[in-house]
Amino acid sequence: MTTNIRWRALLVMCFWCVAVGCGDDSSPSNVSDAGGDAVDSTDVDATDAGEEDGTGGDAFGEDVTSDGCPMPPEMLVASTPETAAFAADAAQCGQASFGWLTDFAQGAAGEGLGEVTKLGLKRNFTVAALEAAITALGANAPRAIAHDVRVRQYEYTTQDRGELVQASALVAFPTDFEPGDAPKDIIVLLHGTTGFTDACSATEELEYQALAALIASFGNIVVAPDYIGLNGVGEPTEYLHPYLVGQSAAISSFDAVRAAMRMSGEERGDWCLNPRIITIGGSQGGHAALWMDRLAPYYAQEFELLGTVATVPPADMIGQMERALKDLVRASGNTAAFFGASAGWYGYGDRLDEVFVSPLDVDVPAALGAGCSFDDVLPAEPTSPADIFQQPLIDAAVDGTLLDMQPWGCITAENGLTTTSVERIAPESDSYGILFVLGENDELVDTAIERDSFDTLCAQGLQMEYLECAGAKHGETTLLALPEILDFVDARLAGETFAGASICEQRAPVTCRGAELQE
Repeated sequence: MTTNIRWRALLVMCFWCVAVGCGDDSSPSNVSDAGGDAVDSTDVDATDAGEEDGTGGDAFGEDVTSDGCPMPPEMLVASTPETAAFAADAAQCGQASFGWLTDFAQGAAGEGLGEVTKLGLKRNFTVAALEAAITALGANAPRAIAHDVRVRQYEYTTQDRGELVQASALVAFPTDFEPGDAPKDIIVLLHGTTGFTDACSATEELEYQALAALIASFGNIVVAPDYIGLNGVGEPTEYLHPYLVGQSAAISSFDAVRAAMRMSGEERGDWCLNPRIITIGGSQGGHAALWMDRLAPYYAQEFELLGTVATVPPADMIGQMERALKDLVRASGNTAAFFGASAGWYGYGDRLDEVFVSPLDVDVPAALGAGCSFDDVLPAEPTSPADIFQQPLIDAAVDGTLLDMQPWGCITAENGLTTTSVERIAPESDSYGILFVLGENDELVDTAIERDSFDTLCAQGLQMEYLECAGAKHGETTLLALPEILDFVDARLAGETFAGASICEQRAPVTCRGAELQE
């Protein structure tokens, strides 16, 4: 099998400019560049909220919006006794008490949850541009590219620890045919690790925009969120992105969809959006996708989840962290980033000397806030975990007692899908399912640990299908499995029953069909 999937380079910015040229957004036939006149950033104000500004807030309480689409459904957060108890006290691991906001009265633009507050860049991707890029790379698309696409970035209101905050996302949609009146289901695309500050926003990167455009070119509507702390549109976030904190990622992603549904029709190509979603996420995004599955009945009960795709996810956070603390592996850097970035979210930023040896208790969070790369997070040439982490933490990993190291064991466990105390409420639909994708040679997220995660989650009642790409490394697994992922998405969108002998059956690695796209 070819392990270097060359058509990934489709998503590299420099190639776009060489292959099809870069220009402004005035012509739908061009892919515009990332700066200057190509960026349309429009502030939304309270007096003009509506079509001109990209919001749809003037029609709440009616059956249809001003553009003829059905009204977005009422936002339902913790509307049952079972979910209300958690939402009222959503703090974990001894952090300061907070509850989720549940008052969604719509006022002036920006005052309500799930509202668009600012518009960012917009960019057009044509069929010809996508095809030319792939052909020039000597590869084939996973299926026929059928439609021109526009990508529109926006800022919206979400919540974090009981306070309203801003985050960014983009929506991608076909532009070369009339949408019609029938609402369209939504694919939520969740990105992998990009960094820890607003400067690391995925929606600012052409690579992420192009991936969303590629999926939309098959006739889909795609909403692709940044996570909290990675705002690419508005004012700077005042704290680090809470890396691999499941509650934060899921909440902001649901609110990104709510905001897209409330955006003016013009800004979403006059497409009407259905409150039915399917999530696709890789790596950190796979972790986020599983958290959307977990928290949907708690935080976004108005949505129907159609399916979830989680590729190379660190579902067992305890297992992955123990491995990275016992031995110096690539994931040791991610473990340092997790503790360094999440500590502040939980209120333990002043206790990082319990995690890191000096001066890393100061240097790690500083490095996370200074750039978007792991390169400067750790010492230049660590020789063992003891060069990074405190010995008691290492000893706990070796002894299997990490859960006893508080608050760090609790923080790790509560963000792992196999160990969290947040009980899963199963979807009622018999067509809902989860595609769980691993890479046989994943050098970051340990495959053996996640094979066990699959079995554990199935034993907890999750309906899952297993796919392991033979010979695949971490960064290529998602794209190698893209044909299978798209087939899974089609089946969920069509409402096919999720059943059969393959459900919760762990199978041997196979050559994923993306490998066949190489010429």
